[in-house]
Amino acid sequence: MAATVVLLIGSAVGSVLIALLVLSLAAPAYRIWPTQGDKSWQGYVWWPLFRGLNLLCFAAAVLDRTPYLGSPFWLRALFGLLLLVSIGVFVYAFRVLGRDNSYCATDGLVTSGIYQWSRNPQNAMLVVVYACLALAADSFSAYVLCAMMMAVYVLMVLCEEPWLERHYGAPYRRYCAEVGRFFNWRRALRRLG
Repeated sequence: MAATVVLLIGSAVGSVLIALLVLSLAAPAYRIWPTQGDKSWQGYVWWPLFRGLNLLCFAAAVLDRTPYLGSPFWLRALFGLLLLVSIGVFVYAFRVLGRDNSYCATDGLVTSGIYQWSRNPQNAMLVVVYACLALAADSFSAYVLCAMMMAVYVLMVLCEEPWLERHYGAPYRRYCAEVGRFFNWRRALRRLG
C-alpha cells in the first residue's frame, strides 16, 4: 500500500517537474530552472517538487520489495556498490564547484579537475546514481520514479546551458567546444592513444 502511494505521488511530481522543464526549454520566459533565487516563484515551486521526487525515489526503492525483473542478488549488490561509488563522485564534484555555484550562482566558471572530464559531472553522476538505485532495488516503483528523476537531471542540464552561456559568454562557448556535456570522450580517447 505505501509503495503504491509513493509511486502515485512520485509519478505526479515527476510529471509536473518534467513538464515544467520542457516548458522552460520551449518558452524561456517561463523557465523554472535555473531558479531566480529561493524567494522567487520558481524557487517556491521547484525546490519542494525536486527534493520531494529525490526522496520519493529512495522511498520507492525501500518500500517496494516486489522483484520486477528478478535480478539475482549478486547483480543487485553490484549495483548497490556502484550506487555508493557514484554518490561519492557526485559529492566530490559538488565540493569542487561549491554549493552556491551548484545552485546557479555565478561565482566563476569552473573548468579544471573533474570539470575537464564533464561539463556537468554532478548531473551525470546523479543519472548514474538513480540508474543504480533502480537496478539495485529491482522494483517497478523504483524503475518508474528513477527514470523520471534521470529525465529531470538531463532536462536540467539542457535548461542550464543557455543560462550559463548568457552569464559566461565566450569562455563558456570555448569550454563547451572542448568538453562534452556528460563525458569528455575526446579527452579520454587522446589519453588512450
